[in-house]
Amino acid sequence: MKFIAIVLALIISLVAIGSPCPSAQAANNTAEVNLTANVVSLLSVTTNNARWITVKGATLNGWLDDLGNFSSVSVSFEWGTTSGSLDKETRPRPKRRTGAFNARLQRLSPNTTYYFKAKVEGGGTIVYGDELNFTTQKRSWWFWWLWWW
Repeated sequence: MKFIAIVLALIISLVAIGSPCPSAQAANNTAEVNLTANVVSLLSVTTNNARWITVKGATLNGWLDDLGNFSSVSVSFEWGTTSGSLDKETRPRPKRRTGAFNARLQRLSPNTTYYFKAKVEGGGTIVYGDELNFTTQKRSWWFWWLWWW
C-alpha cells in the first residue's frame, strides 16, 4: 500500500511539472514548481497460521503491518465455523507498535474446522487480514478407553 501511495505521489508530481505554470516568467519562459506530497499511511494487518492446535483449543496469530496515522489501534480476531460468516470475536487489545499479536481460543469442539481473520481498528476505520482456517485434533483412542471405564 505504501508503494502505491508513493507511486501516485510521483505521478502527480510529474504531471504537475509537465503542465504549464501560470506564474512562469515571460522573459525566459522558466517556472519554479514547489510540490508537497502528503503520503497517507494506511492501516494494514496480516493473518498468520494458527499454532498450538489441540483437541479443544488453538492460538490465532496475526501481524500488525502498519498503524496508519494512528498512535494506537485495537487488534483482534473474528472467527467461527462457517467461512465468510465469522460470528465471534476475541477481546480487542490495544497496540502501539507494529508486530505480532495472538489470541488463545479454548473450549472448541474436537475434529472441527474453524475459520478466522485478523482485524485492526483505528479511529473508526476497520481493516481485515485474509481468512484462514484450522481443524482441531480428533480425540485419541485412549480418551474413549478412559471414558468407557
